[in-house]
Amino acid sequence: MATLSAATATPLSIHPETVSWLSPKKLRWSALIDLDGRIRSLSGSLPWPSPVSVGYSYYRLLPRICGDNPARCAAVTAGIQAVAAGGRDSFTLEFPSRWAEREIRMRLTAAPFGDASSDGVLVVHTDSGDVPAAAPAEHETSKLEALGRLTAGVAHDFANLLTLILGYTEMLSSAGGPNSAAELEEIRKAAQRGAGVTAHILDYIRNEEPRPAAVNLNEVVAGLEKLIRPIIGEHVALSTSLSTDLGRVNADPAQLTRVVMNLVLNARDAMPRGGALAIRTANERLAEGPFTALTVSDSGCGMDPETLGHIFQPFFTTKKRGEGAGLGLNTVYRIVKQLGGDILVRSEVGIGTAFTVYLPLASEPAQIEEPPSPRPANAGDETILLAEDEDGVRHLIKYVLTARGYRVYEAADARCALELFEQHSESIDLLLTDMVMPGINGRDLARQVLASKPGLPVVYMSGYTDDLLLAAGALAPGMSFLRKPLLPDVLAEHVRGALDAAK
Repeated sequence: MATLSAATATPLSIHPETVSWLSPKKLRWSALIDLDGRIRSLSGSLPWPSPVSVGYSYYRLLPRICGDNPARCAAVTAGIQAVAAGGRDSFTLEFPSRWAEREIRMRLTAAPFGDASSDGVLVVHTDSGDVPAAAPAEHETSKLEALGRLTAGVAHDFANLLTLILGYTEMLSSAGGPNSAAELEEIRKAAQRGAGVTAHILDYIRNEEPRPAAVNLNEVVAGLEKLIRPIIGEHVALSTSLSTDLGRVNADPAQLTRVVMNLVLNARDAMPRGGALAIRTANERLAEGPFTALTVSDSGCGMDPETLGHIFQPFFTTKKRGEGAGLGLNTVYRIVKQLGGDILVRSEVGIGTAFTVYLPLASEPAQIEEPPSPRPANAGDETILLAEDEDGVRHLIKYVLTARGYRVYEAADARCALELFEQHSESIDLLLTDMVMPGINGRDLARQVLASKPGLPVVYMSGYTDDLLLAAGALAPGMSFLRKPLLPDVLAEHVRGALDAAK
């Protein structure tokens, strides 16, 4: 812990009106900052080993003060700026913090010092006592886990419906009905939106390992621009300003796509009557090193400090019921943190909001994965045992596979599948089974089949996450996983690949 000396700080007298903030609390330290956030004077002791000089940016200290919590940093920044602008008389926020190896409840209070426009803002940090017991947090964790299981089940059922919509739409489109093209296109769009919702829920409840590559954010934004324009609507003006010399970052391109799209959708929803949406990229050098910055800003309704303090929490949303699950910004936060970056939010009610994502530049070019070599044609003459309890999905899968030359024995549950296997075990070349079925599940079905015919390739299907399968020990050599919703070509390609791998 560093004690401020005359060499690094000027002692600051506490304004008489501030005394009411302190009792019965203990003053830890205070700072007088100017309108730009630069420290003009300090008093007290800081809980860090190195001293902080006058002239240092107070906002750069916020990650330390706020426990590396971006939402909390954003709320403090917005509150102090509102005080500096005369928009509010004071701002107070309490949060858990560590002080001298002790968990305390820190209270941060900001108020004008003299004439704020000329003297600045006084920020006082006081000790409100020990952090209370963690029972409420444990209860909240339990509630979120239960909600996660519920959303997983919903996603599984929803994925089956999407498999039907996407599959039959593709087949009808190939048939080329002259009067159905427009309607089919609308069905396809609706199904794709639904698939995005399913993926969004699963992204929240799973912890999938990213597949990093050397990515230029400009390429991500440029690739999404045609998709973004129809999504935001004609009432929102879109502009982009992309740095020509932008550095690359080590990241999963799919994750960066989710980050951009979630921020864009959040900005769109903040402008129901129209406005301006801007996307900007730039190279930034911060104290920690070189970064790439992505900023998505809007001219929408903006957020107050209280809302800013919750925006990254899972399931928090300001939207009406049914209009948002409250997972978008939480997904952004988790991805950015996973990539070793940070996110800054600036917002003002009635003016708009800007999210800036900072990602560290790649120190070395990441290994870019080569595209997989083309697989053999997705047709065959092998025999497949199919177990799927959803009638419509089962009929669709059989249609797709038989159209490509395969022979398919179909079963509505595992028991029926076992009966078919006993009758045709010698001719069956692959087991294709849903993971979750009433009675015997797909994993137990595969175990019994493999006991009689070791080495038989098994392909699982599910709307749940593959992480759950791996955690349950279901995937062994010769087994693979298909995530619903299924597209016919993807299904056929996966089945062909599993059969070829077993040869």
